[in-house]
Amino acid sequence: MTSLEIKFKVYEKWGSITAAARELNCSRSQLSYCILRRRLSPKLKERLAGALGITVEELFAEPAKK
Repeated sequence: MTSLEIKFKVYEKWGSITAAARELNCSRSQLSYCILRRRLSPKLKERLAGALGITVEELFAEPAKK
């Protein structure tokens, strides 16, 4: 999924990045960096994927290049 697709999934479930970060026990910036693939914490990736009901591999798979 692209970062934008992940962000939309987060907004669908929690309504905001801040609410999602609170639920996932991390800071807003940590979650944003994870979504943008700048700093990928394995534990945070697992918590986010689990909360969204998606595997880590599906959530953070590189989008196909066109």
